[in-house]
Amino acid sequence: MSNALNFFDLELLTVAFNNLKSQKLRSALSILGIVIGITAIITLISLGEGLNASVQQQFDELGTNTLTVLPGGGFAESLFSELEEDDADTIENIRGVESATAIYLNTVRVEFGEETKSVIVYGVKANKIGNLSDLGFVRIEEGRDLVPQDSHNIVIGPRLADGFFENEILLRENLKVNDEKLRVVGIMESARHFFGAIFNSAIVTTFEDLDRLSDDDLTPFRVMVQVAPGQDMDDVKERIEARLEKDHDKKDFQITSPQQAAEAAGSIISILQLVLAGIAAISLIVGGVVIMNTMIMAVAERTHEIGVLKAIGATNYSIQAIFLAEAALIGLIGGVIGVILGALLSQGASFAVEASLGLSFQVSISPTIAGIALGFSIVVGVLSGLIPAIIASRLDPIEAMRHH
Repeated sequence: MSNALNFFDLELLTVAFNNLKSQKLRSALSILGIVIGITAIITLISLGEGLNASVQQQFDELGTNTLTVLPGGGFAESLFSELEEDDADTIENIRGVESATAIYLNTVRVEFGEETKSVIVYGVKANKIGNLSDLGFVRIEEGRDLVPQDSHNIVIGPRLADGFFENEILLRENLKVNDEKLRVVGIMESARHFFGAIFNSAIVTTFEDLDRLSDDDLTPFRVMVQVAPGQDMDDVKERIEARLEKDHDKKDFQITSPQQAAEAAGSIISILQLVLAGIAAISLIVGGVVIMNTMIMAVAERTHEIGVLKAIGATNYSIQAIFLAEAALIGLIGGVIGVILGALLSQGASFAVEASLGLSFQVSISPTIAGIALGFSIVVGVLSGLIPAIIASRLDPIEAMRHH
């Protein structure tokens, strides 16, 4: 048993592995506890990393020269605040601004075939309708884009065209929108970023048509600002804030850049990721408790065997090493399986998001994360086996050999 003094000795690991094999069901249940915890941790961390990377990519696609003006000073306030009708024109006259596009929205009743459903309609003033394409919100896959001269013509999102109603909406078909017939002249391609995704199941038309279809007075949902080339984004933002605050007599709006929004989203995702990983770690601790319970039972069942080993010269450390090796193997096997399952679940979730929402969402498991998770599972296994190992090593050899 002298070789057992080396924790990484091949003979020691072989003995530990054979002991686990002899108790297949109990070992499998112990490993399962580790698998569940590591799978949850790997899945949540990789999904969080993938979501963060995807969000950063989406903001990058908006470009570095785009500002978004929203009503209210925060999410809660935005529900009760409105931008003013002339805000876009005011912003466009500010030094350093290339263009300002007000986007309006309303919910309308759409009849197609025998079905009637509520659909969101986005409208942009006719002379700015082409800016939606410049901003990357609207890209036409079939038909054509709207032009300033359009009236009673609409462009629809791909999910509205196919899958929203029982029958597919084809190019040049008419939709009855709030009792008016509007003709489909274009079908958009599926948006690859979060901001364009709001158009996937919507109708896009000119503000003039939307205003005519709406019973209420419309105010801008948001204003998209393109900063002129060579202008400092922060300076332009400050000038817009000062002018709007003066015109509104208060700061009832917010202005965000893609970089700021990306940082805010990244912070929220990181906090959420940490909380979820902490919850997942609890399941790993539960798995550790299961290992401890299993090994304490194993000590009771193998008391005679431990007595024999001590009688032929095994030291207390040798006995401890055997049980700790078994616990470490449980952690290692459970960790490896958990990392693999976590990677598979993450990829499955990635494919599901891309298939259902049409958004780019890639996840990957970094070797560092996999290594940390694997090391963590082994540590949990060893710590869980520590008390049973000490109990086993302190058994009196004579009393232990009498135990059957």
